[in-house]
Amino acid sequence: MPEDAHRSGVVALVGRPNAGKSTLLNRVLGEKLAITSPRPQTTRNRIVGIHTRPDMQVVLLDTPGIHEPGTPLNRAMVRLARTAVTEADAACWVFDAERAARQHARGKPILHPGIEAIARLLDEAGVPSVVAANKIDLVKKPLLLPIIDALSKRLPASPVIPISALAGDGVDALLAAWRERLPEGPPLYPADHLTTQSERFVVAELIREKIFRLTRQEVPYATAVVIERFEEEPLPGEPAGEGGEARGRVVIFARILVERPSQKGIVIGKGGRMLKRIGTEARREIMALLGTRVHLDLHVSVKPRWSSDPRMLRELGIEEG
Repeated sequence: MPEDAHRSGVVALVGRPNAGKSTLLNRVLGEKLAITSPRPQTTRNRIVGIHTRPDMQVVLLDTPGIHEPGTPLNRAMVRLARTAVTEADAACWVFDAERAARQHARGKPILHPGIEAIARLLDEAGVPSVVAANKIDLVKKPLLLPIIDALSKRLPASPVIPISALAGDGVDALLAAWRERLPEGPPLYPADHLTTQSERFVVAELIREKIFRLTRQEVPYATAVVIERFEEEPLPGEPAGEGGEARGRVVIFARILVERPSQKGIVIGKGGRMLKRIGTEARREIMALLGTRVHLDLHVSVKPRWSSDPRMLRELGIEEG
């Protein structure tokens, strides 16, 4: 294949919870598409991001963190991640080097059983893979070298590329490694496409991110967001846009589901202050996303054991595993 041939294909981002997969996706796209938080298991769905440049189009699948599944929700999340690898043209294991360095400094093995499970997944998937050793900005070089060595020996056909998804270090080298593993072919999507996700989906995710960041304990994991209304209202007197019409104000009604009344009280907060803060911070990012004024109305409802309800998981786009 000529070196300058255009390549395109799908790369699945896999790894343990909180390894930085969503941060990497956002870094590559140059836009915030996937939500992030310091808490593990923030990503529940398979998020699709599209990065296009003259010589390559890579369709990235950001997947839930691979962990020991317990609940039906967790089993569905892990199944989504595993399926994504088998459907992709290549896989990128986003490895938390900072966590591994801390473990290694305590005398614990770098390739513990949870890590080995992902290595086996890549072995069995039969697709080309790359290892992105992430968070190198938090790791001293003497601690990074044994991590790279251990990963290189475990997956000798997969290059280990040190990166910082947060700072952008090493990401160009990672993109080059992805390109080498993609098949020759034309773009799969128009050049101006950033994602296949709907605006409704991204809006729901932005609201859920604020819940993750602002509430405590088990509450974020017991919540889901359902968009019940998403409509545009014309703004009289607004100048016409490129398509002949200006985008009007977007009216959004979203319902936050929790599993217990006590969780509802936490999400609403004293005097409704927590819910107002969630709405204010989410509305700010939604307006930036949609490029127009937004009216956001949030409601909280108790739906016991929604995370164990297969029908509810399907409605949220999370298939039961």
